[in-house]
Amino acid sequence: PPEGQLTEEEALKTEADLLAFSNGIYTLLGNDDFLGGRHQLLTELLGDEYKGDRFVGDPSEIFRRQNSFFGGTRDGYYNKGYVIILRANITLKNISIAATAKNRIEGEARFFRGLAHFELVRLFAQPWGFTNDNSHLGIPLRTQFSLESLNRSTVKEVYDLVISDLLAADSLLPDAPANGKYYSATKWAAKAYLAKVYFQQNNFAKAYQYANEVIESNKFILDATFDKRFSKGLSTEGIMVIADQTTPNQYNPGVELRNNFRSDISIPGFTFTDQFYNIATARSADLRKAWYSNTLQAGYNVLTKYNKNFFDLPLVHLTEMKLIRAEAGAEIGGANLAVAITDINQLMTRAYGGTTFNLPLVASAALVISTTRNERELEMVGEGNRTQEIKRIGARNGTNVDRRGSVWNCPGFILQFPKGEKDANESFVLNPEGGCF
Repeated sequence: PPEGQLTEEEALKTEADLLAFSNGIYTLLGNDDFLGGRHQLLTELLGDEYKGDRFVGDPSEIFRRQNSFFGGTRDGYYNKGYVIILRANITLKNISIAATAKNRIEGEARFFRGLAHFELVRLFAQPWGFTNDNSHLGIPLRTQFSLESLNRSTVKEVYDLVISDLLAADSLLPDAPANGKYYSATKWAAKAYLAKVYFQQNNFAKAYQYANEVIESNKFILDATFDKRFSKGLSTEGIMVIADQTTPNQYNPGVELRNNFRSDISIPGFTFTDQFYNIATARSADLRKAWYSNTLQAGYNVLTKYNKNFFDLPLVHLTEMKLIRAEAGAEIGGANLAVAITDINQLMTRAYGGTTFNLPLVASAALVISTTRNERELEMVGEGNRTQEIKRIGARNGTNVDRRGSVWNCPGFILQFPKGEKDANESFVLNPEGGCF
């Protein structure tokens, strides 16, 4: 037998074994090559806020929106997503050995599997709305343990599975986390991801519903200041958080965020264009200006959000739920418009230290939508947000908002699949070659 390895039958004999195996997926989620930085890195590279002069190798190619199948940076992310899905499927395959914790274990597995498919399909396929019936190709859909090479499912099929998994997680997961802090998946994490998924689909009624459920639970409180969201145990906003465990276990999420964005030690790879820097710092009253500097590294516009040795990593937080409910509420209209105005004004009061820039209570839906989109970009800078917004807004009504001049559905706005997929399966369909310029 291979040394230092266990077969599935040897490793998974009891409920305690299955709990430990499932718990290991949290580490994979926050790993450097998945949501611990690689996801944000890849998404931000495709966006329009950064200069490209300090990118080399894979990042340079992705920044230029040229989707070649060469690139270990992208391959590592893709493979880690499917490792998470594999682990979730093995957990579900062995769910019969669970007893008292069966609902929690099954709910976590469905949550992990849905989350990973969702994040992968957003980067490796054209967005929801690219075709009228969403029959365009998505990613391989894996719902059971298998090492067989699979063809790509449609985007609709992938989203159907994601929503099914998250709805199941919502019904199975507990109301409260295991240790009082939201370092383990709860039904609120499932609801928050449902809000994200429906918002990506421009399904505003459903996005509003689930964001509203999370907000109205009153289990999460907006941080009073901006240095708490990425901190060690100080934020009250995190709905699903990967905890920093520098002691005793030495698990430190978010390393790749620091490696690529941290600006207090050296010049980071990611530096802002003058255009975006001027947008982000245009209002002198904006307290979020503390997230930017053009003096910390002379001649460069840099982000300071990740200038910390350690921090907990929020995968989804209350600010994002407020932004989703605000835009969705304005889109729906009626009584929901008043809720939307309240939400965006709450965020703006915090951002500007007062009500000077708040919207009037009779603001139009169009003004609320445009304001919320602007505030979303400023609030979630460096968090892997902007590219998906360019695509979502484009799919919504054909509007191109990319500052680099690309249309929202150009070939280079999505990543190419690893070469290994084609090598293992001759019928596997790669994304079209080509860029955006």
